[in-house]
Amino acid sequence: MIKIVASDVDGTLVPDGTFDISPLIFDVIAQLKEKNIKFVAASGRQYASLKRLFAPVASDIYYITDNGGFVRDNEGNAIMKNPIKEALIHSVAEDILKIENAEPMLCGVDFAYVREEADELYRWMRDSYHYNIKKVPDIFDIDDDIVKVSIYHPTDAESYVKEWFFDKWKDTVLVASAGINWVDCMRFDIGKEKGLSFLMERFGASKDEVMVFGDNINDLGMLSCAKESYAIGSARDEVKACAAYVADTMQNQGVIKVIQEKLLSH
Repeated sequence: MIKIVASDVDGTLVPDGTFDISPLIFDVIAQLKEKNIKFVAASGRQYASLKRLFAPVASDIYYITDNGGFVRDNEGNAIMKNPIKEALIHSVAEDILKIENAEPMLCGVDFAYVREEADELYRWMRDSYHYNIKKVPDIFDIDDDIVKVSIYHPTDAESYVKEWFFDKWKDTVLVASAGINWVDCMRFDIGKEKGLSFLMERFGASKDEVMVFGDNINDLGMLSCAKESYAIGSARDEVKACAAYVADTMQNQGVIKVIQEKLLSH
């Protein structure tokens, strides 16, 4: 019997960087709750963005945010956090600024932070992702628990990171693609899988009692936590190879279809 359903958000439930979520998911989550099945939104996004996205059911779900940097309960309390050491944050951010047209975004407890010069990034995060975000005069002077340093690039973050950044940092931090415009840098011992494992222990759920959906590299660890693991139909090939099953595409509401068929049809 499934006790937990965990789903990635961008590229799995909504197009990257949008709020275009099907209202059907709210009905699905309500039905899961009636069956005492916990729904977990597992995303690279911050809590504020996810709370707004899932507003009709925000107090009915759990959250793995910032790619496992935080786990929050249904009331928004941070029940697990995994900050990065300040010196490491500074070194990674310095190198991000050496990548042509790239910008660092530092993700903290309640806010994300970008440089004052990063107008395009700031507006996108504020207006499309609906982030709590601040411009700061000095990206190296932030008093917060930073759990993730994101690399934003306007066209193709992964390609630019692979030119030299990845080789330099791959043995020091976890460097994972999170979408066309994003590559995330985190501690090696952090990821969506750690957040999901924490919730599995909290709710007494085994691997056989968990269903997971994802589409990108930062979902691979989480998929390995569940016997019922699904790559969305529009997922990367590496994710499809890792998952036990392939669902329909995001555009065709693959997550909703699987949940309705497997968990809600009887």
